[in-house]
Amino acid sequence: MTGNQTELQIIEHMHRRAVAQGIPLSGTFELTPLCSMACKMCYVRMSPEELAATGKRLRTADEWLALAREAKEQGMLLLLLTGGEPFLYPEFRRLYTELRQMGFVISINSNATLITEETVAWLKENPPQRINITLYGASDATYARLCGHPTGFTQVTRAIELLRDAGISVKLNCSVTPENVCDLEDIIAYSDEHKLVLQATSYMFPPLRRDAESVGRNARFAAEECARTEVKIRRLQYGAENLREYCKAIESPQPVDTPLCADCEGEGLQCRAGKSAFWVTWDGRMTPCGMVNEPAVLPFGQGFADAWQSLRAQTAALHLPPECASCDAKHYCHTCAAMCYTETGRYDCKPQYRCDLMRAVPAACRELLEKEEPHEE
Repeated sequence: MTGNQTELQIIEHMHRRAVAQGIPLSGTFELTPLCSMACKMCYVRMSPEELAATGKRLRTADEWLALAREAKEQGMLLLLLTGGEPFLYPEFRRLYTELRQMGFVISINSNATLITEETVAWLKENPPQRINITLYGASDATYARLCGHPTGFTQVTRAIELLRDAGISVKLNCSVTPENVCDLEDIIAYSDEHKLVLQATSYMFPPLRRDAESVGRNARFAAEECARTEVKIRRLQYGAENLREYCKAIESPQPVDTPLCADCEGEGLQCRAGKSAFWVTWDGRMTPCGMVNEPAVLPFGQGFADAWQSLRAQTAALHLPPECASCDAKHYCHTCAAMCYTETGRYDCKPQYRCDLMRAVPAACRELLEKEEPHEE
């Protein structure tokens, strides 16, 4: 078992206990919607002009620190700092340092374009558990096309080198879209060469938080092409034999053990959102998950403890679509509440794009495997 697998098992055990006891073990502080890039599929990014037009302000470091103290009293231990781009937050260094001194296990989401030698020098003094960096391509040209940043790849790979030289843990994420799929093999080769964990996906949530009219839409693949890309990602990362075993598993009939009540109203949320985890947006709303707008409470106004209990109660009242509860693809689809909400505008409606995507996966597996089978002369 690898160290990463052990870590995941420990965190999973902690979350199971936290869910049972109603403890907000894990929190995300979204410090700013501002970003140094302009990715076409982003769910939250704003320009300075767009932020000013909202009439809202960023929360101060003192406000975030006060909220963190209240959350710590309720049991928060794991903290993710994100944005936008968190290194654009004006008081990031001070905020991070004081949160670290409070004893939180901190991770940072970043596009890494603003991470310099000076940044790494002070992070090395109090390193985060991990910096999660999204790698959007394998060339500056791809970064320019997808992210509006013509030197992005050069800057990001330099930052990764600096962080690793300083002994700071790095994990890579990759959002695969029609704009960067041409780089997929090179992105995976880069992660392999540098021995970095890479989590890649071709499923893009509709950016409902950025645009209320974007229900069910994003700059992404059509459902069947998304399925083929997901299968290709698995093949490139884990090999043909893994893909064969996956194909067998998803095509094997699986019993659907669904309580009768779920047949008429759908199951409750299956993830940690609103049960042992929460997200606080840059403008001060606390939601179960960063992809959704509701339910939402106001922790800066009503206090964290009351807000958390209210969020738990509202989350517990949510139900997923009845069709998903009894679906024969349930064992490999893993549709989540945020997918339902962003694809349909509701939690209890079937997300047709996701359904079409996952229904296409078995055929996509067979198609790719058949291409690789040796042909008889």
